[in-house]
Parts: sequence; C-alpha cells; structure tokens
Amino acid sequence: MLHITVILAIFFTHPVLVRCTSQKRLDKCCDNGVCYREDDQGPCKPSDDKPRLYRWDPVKKGHVRELELESGRIFTMITLATKPPVFEIPDFLSESECNHIISLAEKVGLRGSDLHLDEELDKNKEFLRGHASGKAGNFLNWDKNKDGVITRDEIIQFAEGFKFLYLDPTEVDDMISKLNIEEFDDDQVTREEFATLPTAAMDEYMNDIKEKHPAHRERFSNQAWLLQGKTADQVLKRLRKRVAKLTRLSDRIIRGGEPLQVVKYDNNGHYNAHYDSQFVANLSHVKCCHLDLSQLPNCRVCRYATILYYLNDVEDGGETAFPVADNDTFDKKTYIESMSDDKFNLMQFCHDGNLVVAPKRGKAIMWYNHFVDEETGWMGEMDGYSLHGGCGLWSGTKWIANNWITSADAQWAHYKSDHDVDN
Repeated sequence: MLHITVILAIFFTHPVLVRCTSQKRLDKCCDNGVCYREDDQGPCKPSDDKPRLYRWDPVKKGHVRELELESGRIFTMITLATKPPVFEIPDFLSESECNHIISLAEKVGLRGSDLHLDEELDKNKEFLRGHASGKAGNFLNWDKNKDGVITRDEIIQFAEGFKFLYLDPTEVDDMISKLNIEEFDDDQVTREEFATLPTAAMDEYMNDIKEKHPAHRERFSNQAWLLQGKTADQVLKRLRKRVAKLTRLSDRIIRGGEPLQVVKYDNNGHYNAHYDSQFVANLSHVKCCHLDLSQLPNCRVCRYATILYYLNDVEDGGETAFPVADNDTFDKKTYIESMSDDKFNLMQFCHDGNLVVAPKRGKAIMWYNHFVDEETGWMGEMDGYSLHGGCGLWSGTKWIANNWITSADAQWAHYKSDHDVDN
C-alpha cells in the first residue's frame, strides 16, 4: 500500500503589485523584483530559471476556473475538495485521445499483479485438522449471538470482526465444501462439534482469500507504462505539454515525472484506499526513488501530484473515493484505531467516503499528495488527506491512466530524476 525552489500560489481578488524586499519573497516576484498579475494567472518566472513548485489554491469547494491550456482551447477546472486540493477538469482528453491511449497500452501489453488461489493448496488444507492457536480457536469468538451454535452467518461475522474480510454466503459455502467440513452438514456447529471443527484450516483459508482473491485483495487490476519523452508519439507529447500548462510546473519537473501508467479494471477490479506517495518525516535520510522503485526501501516515493484520467465510460462502479477529504477532525492514527470496519476497503465502503468521483470518459482529476515547504519552495510533508482509492467495479470494464508528477525536498533537489535522462 504507499507516493526547483518553489513558487507558491498567492491569489488576490484584484490585480496586485508585489515588491520584493528579501530573498524569501522570491515566490511572489518576477525577474525584475515586481510581480503584476491577474487572479489565477499562475506563477511568475524567476530570473534564475530554477524550477519551482506550484500549487493551485483550491479557494473553496465548487470554485470554477477557465484555463487556456492549448491555443484557443479553454478548459474548465472545478474544485472538488480543499483538503487535499482536488480538481476536476471535464473533457481534458478527447474521445480519440482516450481510445489512442488504450490502444497503445494494449499494444505494449498489460500486466497484472494478479495472484491466484492455489487449488492444490486448498485441497491440502482439507487434511489440516485441529484448532487454530489464536482467536479462531475460541468457540465464543464464532458464536456471535451466544446461543451455543455457530451458523454460516456467524462465519461471515467472524471474518468481518477479526480479519476485516467481507465474505458472501457463496464464498462460505465454497470454503465448507473445499475443506470438507462435515460439522456443517446440518448448517450449524454445536459446542460439542466445535471440538473437531478444523478451525486451523478455516483460519488459513480465510487468510489466503484475503491475500489472493480478486475481490478481497488490496488491489486487482492490469497495467502498462507508456513513455512520454523523446520516443513518444505526438498524442502523448501533446498530453505532456497540456499537463505542464495545467500544473504550472517547470519542464524539468514535468520531464522527471514517471511514464504514463494505464490501468485496466475488469469485474471486481479495485484499489483499496492508499497514498500515492510517502511521508517525509521518517524517511528524510533517503533520496527520492523517482522512477526506480526497485531501490525501495533505500529510497522513497516522492509523487508531488497525481493527475488521473478516465479513458472510458463505466457501466457500474469504478468511482474514485477520497475517504477523508475535507474532514476537519481527521487524524490518521485516531482514524485507524477507531475503525469498527475496514474503511480502507473500497469494495465494501466506497460511498462512505467524503468525496466520491464518478468515472466519465475524458475527465481528469488532479490532486496534491504533498504540501509545499514555505521556506525552501521545495516539496514539503505529505498531505494525510490525500488518502484515496478505486472503488469496486461491478459491471463492464474501466480504463484509467495516471500521470505522477515527482519532485523532491530541498536537501535532495540537486538529484535528477532517473527518468530525466530519457526526455
């Protein structure tokens, strides 16, 4: 699960003259020391030409901007949330661009991190008899209503309460059949029968289901990566230029971003709530991975911003959820410790989220995973409100793509992205 001195966005109701009196005011200055701009026109370009991060001010939920991201073409950007700043840009991609990206991904070939249940291993579990040594070995943990018998519904309740595993009745029947649990022949297990109930096998079976089953894993999808640099086609190059205009970030930062990730979700496809980047505080001693995530944990993920594109219309499900967006009382530690259900599970709790975005072909959403450090202008600490994920897909197919805009904090700013050499 896990994500250049900066120009900060300062917005005014009317055009404003800002005169710089110190080095710290560079974030408000043009190269002559005076910055004159209208509201929402983006950052000034400093004379030293050092890349500086920019962060759009969300202003308030529902705030609308009109941006000319290509010559003569106006795009609308709507604020969906302020914590973290989340923006929606309808029709950011045309239908032909969406189809082209899908076609390229299919041509490159999509690969999944799919794990499959091992049928032979399941057969072997039938011979794993006896009681589990933990909570599964205690009759009272299964007998939820304390009536002296365990039913199929109480297996579902046990899985929810002790494993945050959300089984349906068919999956319970499959487990009973595959493990040949004779104690359930009359649809219930008494305290006496519990003595021979193979709870060790049941416990291990549930653990495998949660780790490997498409509907219960943390993530179920297929993906491909498309380069957007010198070797890319004109569609991808044009998209990168549009992203640069949208983000108001320097060419160096945009070039240093990761390739375009294209993701396909089929039935039960999802990605439970997660962060795209990593918190800085505990990992400040290691540089940013940028592209080479194989170096983990000797580097850290530094995804300053995420731009997600919906490439097709979806029949049912597949929303993007931000469970704690604009939750003024959110505290990560308290949020986790107070859970009675696994709210990270977006197969089950998608619409419990404070912000849920429905997929629509061509639409983009952009959000910031990190703050900007006010002293240095480089990337600051990660924004805990950026928790998000892909909700369960119930019908049809869902295609999305992600542009991750990578950056670094001040002490590692002199390191180039590993990808920058190719662009």
